[in-house]
Amino acid sequence: MKRHCRKRILALCLFLALIVGEGAPERTAVAAAASAREGQAATPTEEPTTTPTENPTGVPTERPSATPTEEPTAAPTENPIGVPTERPSATPTESPTVTPEPTAPSPRYVLDNKGAKYYKGGQKGIRYHKVKGKKVYHITSYATDAVRLSMSHKSVFTVYGGGSKKEVRKKLVTVSGSGVVRCRKKSSDKGLYTVIQAESEVTGEKQFIYIFFRKKLSCANGSRIKLYEKHSEKLHFNYPVKNLAISVNNKKKARVDKKGRADALKKGSARVTVRVKGSENNQIRIKIIVREEPWIVSIKDRVYNYTEMTGDLYSLRKKYPGRTALSSLGKSWDDRNIWCLRIGSAGAPRKLVIDAAIHAREWKNTQLVMRQAEDMLRDYSEYRERFRQVCVYIIPMANPDGVSLAQYGAGAIRSEKLRKRCEKIGHFSVWKNNARGVNLNYNFPSGFSKKKKAKKPDHLSYPGKKKCSEKETKALMEFFRRTDPDAVLNIHSTGSILYWDFNVEGALHERLYNLAAKVNSFNGYRMMPKSGSTDAGGGLADWLVYGRGITSITVETGTVRCPLPHSQLASIYRKNNKMFRWFMAKY
Repeated sequence: MKRHCRKRILALCLFLALIVGEGAPERTAVAAAASAREGQAATPTEEPTTTPTENPTGVPTERPSATPTEEPTAAPTENPIGVPTERPSATPTESPTVTPEPTAPSPRYVLDNKGAKYYKGGQKGIRYHKVKGKKVYHITSYATDAVRLSMSHKSVFTVYGGGSKKEVRKKLVTVSGSGVVRCRKKSSDKGLYTVIQAESEVTGEKQFIYIFFRKKLSCANGSRIKLYEKHSEKLHFNYPVKNLAISVNNKKKARVDKKGRADALKKGSARVTVRVKGSENNQIRIKIIVREEPWIVSIKDRVYNYTEMTGDLYSLRKKYPGRTALSSLGKSWDDRNIWCLRIGSAGAPRKLVIDAAIHAREWKNTQLVMRQAEDMLRDYSEYRERFRQVCVYIIPMANPDGVSLAQYGAGAIRSEKLRKRCEKIGHFSVWKNNARGVNLNYNFPSGFSKKKKAKKPDHLSYPGKKKCSEKETKALMEFFRRTDPDAVLNIHSTGSILYWDFNVEGALHERLYNLAAKVNSFNGYRMMPKSGSTDAGGGLADWLVYGRGITSITVETGTVRCPLPHSQLASIYRKNNKMFRWFMAKY
């Protein structure tokens, strides 16, 4: 009986040893028996429910129940010598004790904003609570952009200093609990300065951040700019243009170049967005409204007289200062000015001339060349370099007294003596001469002759008592001597033809041909061969070619006899617009 009990005690001890010490070396049967003899029996916390069985050697064993009370344990197995063993469970009954790591010290209290600089001094603009003797973080921003301060510790933020105590009290700059600094005063004339204090809630340390808010972007031209087509305006910003990004949403209507010049292209509107580079919100929008430019010189006026022409000349001079100048070449017999409009620099080495209405009844050409002059001035900026080298003189009404007679009759003459002379002559609707009844285009010295011409003052062909007898003739000759132009276009009517083939040879003849051929390529007017019309006969063109050696051709506009009806003007203008533009801008 004692022997049987010993065996049972020995088996129980071995089983308990395997449960308590997982993974430990198995106790031998002898050690377990010795322990039992000394009375040191182990008492488990909870005994597993088992069913004792007899092994083949007579030593009882126990099998664990299918469902353990706590965590499942490995089922015991028998080894080859008959001693029961147990596999260790996959999950240990108790977790190993973890030794806590030492607590890391708090990181340094710093500002993490990218681009912030850290140094002493340099707090320009701070006159209230300037930080002294300490390093301060420096940040530059814009009045329109918020600054988010990123501190390494959770912090409390306050506005510490500013440009003045009054500024701080007025809260021109504010800071939120999360460190977002905003500038409430968005001035366009100057920037704003502030000092923010950040205090760590972890360590109690303090850091100071100096912020300079740059001024808000503005444009001195305003937010709405009205421009006429083909006109330009320089935009003036409170930032250098090189620091700005400029974009236009409708480049067909207007454009703005890198220098800030706005060009109006076509009727309509365009929105310009201007942004300071490096800023999120420092930007403005400008609306450019492009309108059709009203003409000073109207082609709708059926009668374009001396007074209207004079008013338009003054208006052109006022509207285009620096581009044009107005002068009088002299006075007519009835005390009217023989006006000359200059386009370009007076000191230009090359000079060109366009003259019209030396014959009174051809006054429609005055309206034509005046309109062309304005057309050129409107596009002057495109040819600015050209007009530094070339100057164009336009004499729109070489015979102002005769034009007034042709338009209004003898009543238009202010001098009583002249008026009585004209009343005797009559035929005012087809009048060609001046107020003294002299045809100015027969009064010049080259080929002057009284043969086959009227012997006394009339309305068509009287050449005068002698050459250069008329005030108008003398004024024109003095102008051409002083100017000595390279080429002259004499505008007459009628026939849509060109007189160019004078009795000259060599280089002058070639120049005459080349000019006439180019004019013909634009308006299609027929180039006339040599005839009596190009023989020297006291005409202005005769004197210019034969007497001065100047390239000068005569352009005869219109298709019917003079005076040309108003209905012809639009067609004449269309045919000759490009020709005049070429002569003034490219010849």
